[in-house]
Amino acid sequence: MTNNLTPSGDKVLEQLGINPHNLRADFPNREQRLQYRAVVQWLTDYKSKPGASNLEKVKGYLEAFRHLCEVEDWERANQILFTSLKTPTNPTLHTQLGNWGYYLEQIEIYSRILHKLVSPIVNAGFLNSLANAYQALRNYEKAIEYHQQALIIAREIQDRCLEGRFLGNLGNTYLAQKKFAKTMNCYQESLAIARQIQDLRMEGSALINLGSFYQIQGNSTQAIQYLKQGLIIGQEIGDRQLEGAALGGLGVVYRRCKEYAKAMQYQQYSLNIMQEIQDTKGVEKSFMNVGAVYRHLKDYTHALECHEQHLLIAKEIQDPLGQRRALEDLGFIYYLQENYERAIEFYQQSLTIARQIKSDIEGEFLALFGLGTTYIGSKDYVKSIECYQQALPMVRQIGNQREKGEIGVLLGIAEAYKELKNYPKAIEYYQLILILLSEFNNNEAEILALVGVGGIYSNQKEYVKANHCYEQMLSVAQQTGDRDIETIALARLGSNHKKLQDKTKAIEFYQQALPLAKELGQREKQIAILINLVLMHGEQENYGQLWDALVKLIFTHWLVIPSIILLLIILMFWGAIYAVISIIIFIGIAIGVSIVFAMLLLSPFLLNKVVRYAIFQNKKLKFLNLKNKSG
Repeated sequence: MTNNLTPSGDKVLEQLGINPHNLRADFPNREQRLQYRAVVQWLTDYKSKPGASNLEKVKGYLEAFRHLCEVEDWERANQILFTSLKTPTNPTLHTQLGNWGYYLEQIEIYSRILHKLVSPIVNAGFLNSLANAYQALRNYEKAIEYHQQALIIAREIQDRCLEGRFLGNLGNTYLAQKKFAKTMNCYQESLAIARQIQDLRMEGSALINLGSFYQIQGNSTQAIQYLKQGLIIGQEIGDRQLEGAALGGLGVVYRRCKEYAKAMQYQQYSLNIMQEIQDTKGVEKSFMNVGAVYRHLKDYTHALECHEQHLLIAKEIQDPLGQRRALEDLGFIYYLQENYERAIEFYQQSLTIARQIKSDIEGEFLALFGLGTTYIGSKDYVKSIECYQQALPMVRQIGNQREKGEIGVLLGIAEAYKELKNYPKAIEYYQLILILLSEFNNNEAEILALVGVGGIYSNQKEYVKANHCYEQMLSVAQQTGDRDIETIALARLGSNHKKLQDKTKAIEFYQQALPLAKELGQREKQIAILINLVLMHGEQENYGQLWDALVKLIFTHWLVIPSIILLLIILMFWGAIYAVISIIIFIGIAIGVSIVFAMLLLSPFLLNKVVRYAIFQNKKLKFLNLKNKSG
C-alpha cells in the first residue's frame, strides 16, 4: 500500500518482521496464517481512490491492525498504530486520526489494545488518547475517568513528562465543563513541571492553555500575555502545531475585544499553518473562527463561505459535533440576513444531528433557541413559543451556561407573548426573569425585563406601573454606570409623565436626559427631547425656557436650521398670498361701499320713480278687477 500519506507497505512488513513469502513456515496454524495473509494484502495491495478521504487513505493500516488483534499479536498491532505518516509534522497513525477528527475510530482501536501490552508508558498513553477522544465527543465523565487513570500510572512510574502532559489534558476537560478552579490547578501544575524538567514543548502548551483559560474568563490582558509567550516558544522550537494553536487563540481574544483587523490577521495565520501541517481539526476550527470574525464585520458572504468549508470538513471526517456547530453557525448568519426560511432549514438540520448524538444537550438547546429566535423574526410567534418551551427544561443540563440560557429563553417567550398581545402571559415571563435574577446577578437581563414590562404597561396606558419599572431601570443603570440605558429610562419617564399631564415632572426628566443624550452623541434623541420641551414650555407659557429649548434645538443638528428657514419661506409665501387675497377683499369691500354710497345720493330720484311705479301697478290691478267683475 502506497500513497502520498503512508510509507511503503513492503517497508512496514519488513519492520514488522513478516515475510510474505514464508507465511506457511512462520505461521503453521491455518487460521493464524489467514489473518497474517490479510495483513500482507491490506498493506501491499490496497489502493485508495483518487480524491479519497484521509480515513480511506489509511484504511489498509487500520485493517492490518484489526487482523493482528484477531490473532492477539499486540506488539505488531502496536507498531502499526505508531507508524509515522508523511505529513510535515510526521505524526503517528493513531495521533493523526485525532487530528483529523476520527474520534470514533480512535476509541475503537484504543479499546481493543488497551492493557494488552506490558508497558505502563504505552498503556498510559492510550488511556490519555482515549480520554481526549471522549472529550472531543463531549463525554466528559468518560474523559475524566481515563485521564485520571493515565495520571495515576504516570505518577506511579514517576514519569514527570507524562504527568505534566496528562495534567494539561485533564485541565482541558475541566475547562470544557467550566470547572475553573480545577482547571487552573491542573494548568499551573503542568506549567511548573514543564519548567522544572525544562520541557519547552510542554511549557508552550501549558502557556497556551492558560491563555485560553483567561480568554474564557474575560481577562484579555492575561490571555494575550500567556498566548504570546506560548507563541514565542512554538516559534523557537519550530513546533508548527503550537504556533498555530497560539495564533488561533490570539485571534479569538482580539475578536472578543472587537479588534477585528488583528483577529482576522491571527486567524488567517493559524488557518495557513493548520492547512500546511494537515491538521484537519485545526483547519476546521480556524474556518469556524474566521467565519465568526467575518460575521462581526457583517461580511456575511465571506462568513457563509467559511462556515460552509467548516461543514464540508466536518462531513468529510464524519464529525457530527462539527457538522452540528457549522449548521448552527450557518443558521445564525441567515437569521442575521433575515433569510428566515434558510435559517430555519439549517437550525432544523443542526437539531436533528444533536438529537442523534443524544449526549449533545447543549447542541439541542442551541438549535431550539435559534429556531425560537428565528420564528420571532418571521413573526410566527406560536412556533417560537413551542421551540422555547422545548428548550427550557434543558437549561439546567448545560452547566455554566444555565444563567444565560434560561434568561434568554424566558425573554424569548415573553417577547413572543407580547407580540401576540397576550400581555398577562408576557408579564408573567418577564416577572419570572426578575425572580431568577435574585439567584443570578445579570444587570443586562434585568434591564431587558424591566423595559419589556414597562413597555406593556405603557401600551395599556397604565403609566404609573410603567413608571415604577422605568424607575427601577434607572436605578440599575446609574449603579452600573450605563449612560445609554439611563438616558432611555429618563426619556421614558418624561414621556409617561407627559401623558399623565404632569408636565413639571416630565420637563424635569427630559432635562436630565438631554445632557446625557448630548454626551453620548445621540442627536436624534436630543432633537426628540428638545421638541417635547419646546411644546411643553409653550403649553405652560414658559417663554424664556421655550426660547432656550428652541435655540438648542436649532443648533443640535445642521438639518434643523435649513428646516426652520424652509418653514419661514413657506410662511412668507403664504403671507404673500394672504396679502394678495387681502387686497382683493379690500377692493371688493371698497367697490361695495361705493355702490351703497352712490345709491344713497340718488335716493330721492329713485324713490320718486318707485312711487310712480307703485301707483301705476295699483291702477292696473284695479282695472283688471273691474274687467273680471263685468265679465
